Amino acid sequence: MAIYHFSNQIISRKKQQSTIAAAAYRSGERLIDERTNEEKFYKRKVEPITHILAPSHAPQWVYNRQQLWNEVEKKEKQWNAQLAREINIALPKELSKAEQEKLAIEFCTEIFVTDGMVADLSIHRDDEENPHFHVMLTFRPFNKDGLWGNKQMKVKEMVDGKLQVKALHITDWNTKEKLVYWREQWAHYANRFLEKNGFSERITHLSYKSRGIETLPTIHEGFVARQMQSEGKESDRIKMNTNRKEYNKTVIELAEAKKEKQIKERTDKYVRRFTPLEKKQLRESAKLLRMFVNYENINTRRLQLGKWQSRLEFHQDSINKYKKISRIEKETELLNQTEEILKIEANRFLDKYYPDLNKEELSTDQKIEVIETTVSQNKLLSTNDIKKVLSELEKKHIEKDLHVLLNNRPKFVLSLQQEIQNAENQFEHLRVKNGINFADPSTIKDASDKDLNQMQFLLKQKENINKSLDLMDQLYDHQLQGMYLNWDGRNYLTIEQKEFFLMAEEFYGKPILPTDFSNPPRKYSKQEQKEIIFSLYCINNVKTNSSNKDKHYDILRYKYPDFQIDNPSYMKVFYHECLRYSDEIGPDNINQLHSAFNVQTFENVEESSFKAPNTVTPHPNHYLGSISPDGTDFFSILESAIREADRKWGEDELEQHHKNKKKKRQKGIER
Repeated sequence: MAIYHFSNQIISRKKQQSTIAAAAYRSGERLIDERTNEEKFYKRKVEPITHILAPSHAPQWVYNRQQLWNEVEKKEKQWNAQLAREINIALPKELSKAEQEKLAIEFCTEIFVTDGMVADLSIHRDDEENPHFHVMLTFRPFNKDGLWGNKQMKVKEMVDGKLQVKALHITDWNTKEKLVYWREQWAHYANRFLEKNGFSERITHLSYKSRGIETLPTIHEGFVARQMQSEGKESDRIKMNTNRKEYNKTVIELAEAKKEKQIKERTDKYVRRFTPLEKKQLRESAKLLRMFVNYENINTRRLQLGKWQSRLEFHQDSINKYKKISRIEKETELLNQTEEILKIEANRFLDKYYPDLNKEELSTDQKIEVIETTVSQNKLLSTNDIKKVLSELEKKHIEKDLHVLLNNRPKFVLSLQQEIQNAENQFEHLRVKNGINFADPSTIKDASDKDLNQMQFLLKQKENINKSLDLMDQLYDHQLQGMYLNWDGRNYLTIEQKEFFLMAEEFYGKPILPTDFSNPPRKYSKQEQKEIIFSLYCINNVKTNSSNKDKHYDILRYKYPDFQIDNPSYMKVFYHECLRYSDEIGPDNINQLHSAFNVQTFENVEESSFKAPNTVTPHPNHYLGSISPDGTDFFSILESAIREADRKWGEDELEQHHKNKKKKRQKGIER
C-alpha cells in the first residue's frame, strides 16, 4: 500500500557536515572533496538511479556532481553556513520502476527546478518494499548570467542613531509556508500518477489528527528493552508499544473503510462523466496550470492572471516582461479551453438527469451549482430544491460583489460624487445652450426634443446615483452604530468622514474610540515601518527589476501577512501612521515613503480616483486617492471631525431641549 513519507533536513557546516560526503552516499558515486583532498565513496548493494536537474540559466558545470558540490563548498565561507537542503520521499510501490522514476523527475523539476534550485536526485531501491528517493537542493540561486546569486540582501538602516545592516532572504525557500506547500504538492503528484496508472490507493500529507483519526502515541523503547526482547525476555515498554500499534492499526483501517464507503456512496449514482479525450485534456491542463481543475479554480486563476498582467504594465519593457505576458496569454487560452470542456460536460449531465430543465435560462455558474449539489447530496433535486440552490447562489454572488465594492469604498463613493458633478455640468450646459429659464416655461418650447430628452435622462441619472450614495451612507451608519453604540456624534459625520472611521477600523483590526484619535495607537514599530517602506519603495521604483519587485512582494506577503497592499484604505492609513512618526524613522525613510506613494502626483488625483470601482491598481502610488500632498494628518482630520460632530450634536440637543420646554409652556397655557 502506498505510504506518505516526506522528511526534510538541512546540511550545514555548523553541524560539521559535508555536501560531498552527502552526495557520495546518496548517489553511490566516488567523489573527491577538494577542500580536504579526501575521497568519499559508499558502496551500495543496489546502484541508485541518479539525475541532476537544473534551471536553463544554470552553468553547464552543475551537471557534474563533484564540481557542483565542491563549488557550493567554496562559495559558502561562513563557519555555520547552510550548504544544502536534503529531502527524503517514499515512492508509491504500486508504480512500476519506470513510473516511479518519471514521477520523481517530474516532481523535482516542476516544484524545485522551476523555482530556481539545482536538484541532485538519487532513487534508492535497496529494499524492494521501501522504494524512495533523496534530493539534495542548492540554497543559493543562480543569476540569469549563470553566476551564483545572493542568499540574502543587505539593508542599511539607522537604529538608535547608529547605522546597522540587516539581512533579508532573497528567496522563500527557507520558509515554513514553502515546506508545507512542497509536502502538499508531493501528495498531489503521487496521487495523479496512481490514478493515471489505474490504482485506487491515495496518499495525503495531512496528519492523522488533521484527518480526525484518533491514534495513540508510541513511546521510546530504548536499547535495553530491545536487548531484553532479543534474549527472550518480556519488556513492558515493547509490550505497550505492540498493543498501541495494534490499536492504531484498527483505528486507521476503520477510518479508511469509512472514507471509502463515503466516497462510494457519493459516486454510486450521480457522477460527472468525461470522455477519454476530455479526461486527457483536463489532465494536461491540470499539469500545465499546476492546479486542480474545476470551475471555481479556473475563475480564481483568471483573476490572478489579470492582476499579474496589470502589475506587469508598470515594469520597464524587457524580454523578461514579454515572456511573462506571453505566459499569461497562453495560460488564459488554456483556461478558456478547459472551461469549455467543463461547460460541455455540464450540459451533458443536465441532459441526462434533468431533461425537462430549461438550460438556456441558466448561466454556467447556475448549471455548475445544480450539478455539484446533485453530486454532493447524491439525489435528484426537485423544482423547489433547484430554486433554493439558485437563490443561495445569487445571494453568494451579491455578497461577493459587495465584498469587492467595500474593498474599494473610497473610490466607489468618489466615483459616484464625480458622476453627479458630471451630470450637473452636462445638464447646465444643455440649459444654457437652449436658453432655458425654468422660471419662464415658454423658454422650454424652443429647446430641441433631443436635448430635452437628454436633460431628463441626466436628472434621472442624478436621482439614481443619489440613491446609491444614500445606500452607502446607510451602510456606513450601520457599521458605525456597531462600532460606536454610545457615541451620538456619529450621526453628524459626512459620508467622507464616516469612511475615515471605517478605514481606521480596518487598519487596526478593531474600532478605535473617538477619544483615541488625539493620541492614536501605533500598529507598526519603527523597525517594521522602515522595512515595509523599503519594500514598497523597491516595488514602486522604476529602476528595480521585475524579479526584485516580486521578491519584495514576497517579503510583505510572508513577513507581514496582515499588511493589505491591495487595500487602498489600509495603505492610506499606513502612510499617515508613518508620517506621524517621521521624527523617529528619519528623513531618508520618509523620502522613500513619499517616493513609494508617489506623493508628487497627488495633484492629479481627481483624474485617477474616478475610475470604475473595480479597477485593479497594483502599486501603492495609486492608493492614496484623496490624500493631499501637503501631508494633512489623517488622525487630525478625524479628531476635527469628532469635535465638529459633537458640536452639531450639542447644538441639536440644546435646540431640542428649548423646543420641548416651549411645548410644555404651550400645553400649560392651553390648560
